Amino acid sequence: MTYRILVVDDELPALGEMEDILKDEPLAGDITLFSHAQQALEWALHNEPDIVLLDIQMPGITGLAFAEQLLEQKPMIEVVFVTAYNQYAVQAFELSAIDYILKPVKPERLQRALSRIHRRHSSITSREKLQPLLRKEDVQQQMADLSSIPIVPVAKSMVPSIYSLGQLQIQSPAGLVKWRTLKVEELFAYLLYKSAVSLDQIITDVFPNSDPDKAKQYVHTCVYQLRRALAEKELQEHIHVSFRDRMYRLLLTDVWHDRDELLNLQTQQSSVEELEDKLALYRGDWCEGLDNLWMSVHREELRERFLWLMQDMINHMKKQGDYRKAIPCVRKLLSLEPWNEDYAMQMVQIYVDSGEKAKAKGFILEFKEQFERELGEALSHEWDEHVSQLFNEEHDLNF
Repeated sequence: MTYRILVVDDELPALGEMEDILKDEPLAGDITLFSHAQQALEWALHNEPDIVLLDIQMPGITGLAFAEQLLEQKPMIEVVFVTAYNQYAVQAFELSAIDYILKPVKPERLQRALSRIHRRHSSITSREKLQPLLRKEDVQQQMADLSSIPIVPVAKSMVPSIYSLGQLQIQSPAGLVKWRTLKVEELFAYLLYKSAVSLDQIITDVFPNSDPDKAKQYVHTCVYQLRRALAEKELQEHIHVSFRDRMYRLLLTDVWHDRDELLNLQTQQSSVEELEDKLALYRGDWCEGLDNLWMSVHREELRERFLWLMQDMINHMKKQGDYRKAIPCVRKLLSLEPWNEDYAMQMVQIYVDSGEKAKAKGFILEFKEQFERELGEALSHEWDEHVSQLFNEEHDLNF
């Protein structure tokens, strides 16, 4: 296997030396040389080489700006910086360059860079070839992953969708995005929450216990893997991570997001059926399975929003006398906050109002038993009094 390589350097002797080295490199296929950076960028965007060997200090457009514009549109291209100045190393990796080579370039050093790229490409190709040979349990797991995604209308099925109320998933027409690591998934969740954030803030929140220098490399690696994962599902035009002025930005274009549906839901302007459909999107707490301190505030905000909307819908159903629909809604509230006395009292109230006192009594006994067993204390006296008032049989009840 060989790779199409673009070399960009404003110094003609450097271009000639690189061409001589690449001619003896087995992994090098077609080699294209440019001494004018802007022309090279236009050529690369149109022709999409596999690898770009890029000088940093050039007139007109610098190598860093070149890489930023190139990777924003073509994240699958591998960028290797070749320069005489090592002070640009951190910025190079922030832009998701795969390697950084100092001049004068030694053949063995360039060979290591190309071999690293080749190993990763070979690994990805091998995984794709082995996909039809997945074990039964792997297939079952994939089916479980797919079954956890809410059913959406056919008209929306071709629109890229982000599900973050529950396990974080990105669904594209080409399938589910596969997270390489939990940190890649967490970084995407972080960018989804912040929209725009500095490199230093990412390190503080997402990699709080890491050495600062190593953390920068971790961020670079995660951004690189995130861009690759999105590109593999042809999502780069819809979900894009950019880096500019030391700020990472997540740009979403024509993307449906369940969180936004929840945040934009207005109970006064929606029918009960629409409320039910929207609230059914809440499959669990925001980005379940990820756990870091920075997540707690947004997770709690969304949970409170959902609980408030659900309570509003339950009140509307009770006013309409639609107790059959109200009961599973209260059960949903109790699944999120199982020892909430107010939610439990609502369930009792609905059973009583719907004439199902036997079910109300059974629920009271079960709730009290579990409450005392799990929390090690009795329900409040006020709760017992309220129950007795509901039945209007205070002297006959022994709850």
